[in-house]
Amino acid sequence: MSHTKTSFIVACIAGAASVSIADIVRVDEFSSSSYEGFEHLRIGNYERGSVETFGGMATLFDLSPEGYLHTTGVWSYNGMTPVRAIEGARMLGSNYGIGYEFDAAQHSFGGYFASITGEAGGQIRFYQGDALLGSEAIVAPIGNEWAWNGWSSDEAFDRVEIESNYISRGYLMHDAVRVLSMVVPSPGGSALAFGGLLVIARRRR
Repeated sequence: MSHTKTSFIVACIAGAASVSIADIVRVDEFSSSSYEGFEHLRIGNYERGSVETFGGMATLFDLSPEGYLHTTGVWSYNGMTPVRAIEGARMLGSNYGIGYEFDAAQHSFGGYFASITGEAGGQIRFYQGDALLGSEAIVAPIGNEWAWNGWSSDEAFDRVEIESNYISRGYLMHDAVRVLSMVVPSPGGSALAFGGLLVIARRRR
């Protein structure tokens, strides 16, 4: 299936809900051999335990004891436009937030995100052990559109936690996620200086 790409400006993303003790910057889409498209996870239909991901170098888990992990090709919620996987046949979601815990330290994390509720956006937190290194806003459109979100940190992290802006902090879809153990150069700060960010969103048709 073909993808069409549209560009749009998300205002004030740099200043919204951003807290950091590490230097965490947004980066353009990058490639990595540590890539997860959720096509071949050993996972139940609604998995309530932790699941190996990234070929065994990381663990997926739900942030709530009442939560579950779910991979599917299409998912809708409360009559909203169904969201379809942007790459391949499957994407990842949960009714609560989702965490990724890595066996080795990482410096960069990114992927495509979309909301299946009427609440766009979310938040990501970066940890080194129990120490919170920083938190950043996630751009996650509604209406079967996806947005790339990528970050690089000068401080190594071994866990990220991702939540939506919905009341349960869930129903945020993940696809084409990747990590790197090295820092990715930032694209420049001219857009961020004005409190805006240019992001690429893609609609799966």
